[in-house]
Amino acid sequence: MILISIWITSIYLLLYQYNMVKSDYKYISWKELIKLLDRYYWIEILSQKWSHIKIKLNNNWIKTIIPNHKELAYWTFSSILEQLKIDENTFLKQIK
Repeated sequence: MILISIWITSIYLLLYQYNMVKSDYKYISWKELIKLLDRYYWIEILSQKWSHIKIKLNNNWIKTIIPNHKELAYWTFSSILEQLKIDENTFLKQIK
């Protein structure tokens, strides 16, 4: 058990060193993310199938899918913004 916790800690430190874990990102739900994207970037919800919501930005035809999770992991959050071509740092500054 101790070896597992040491292994997890070392992976976290390695990821943090390469800026793959952002300390200023707080977990947000899919509902909050959709509200914030709609407020700042005018999105349109295209469809929902099971636990995934398909959205697109109104100013262009970029589409992405947001999973219906209570808390979006940083990797998922980052990937969604990357697919929508939204700068992550600017977005996090806007929502503060």
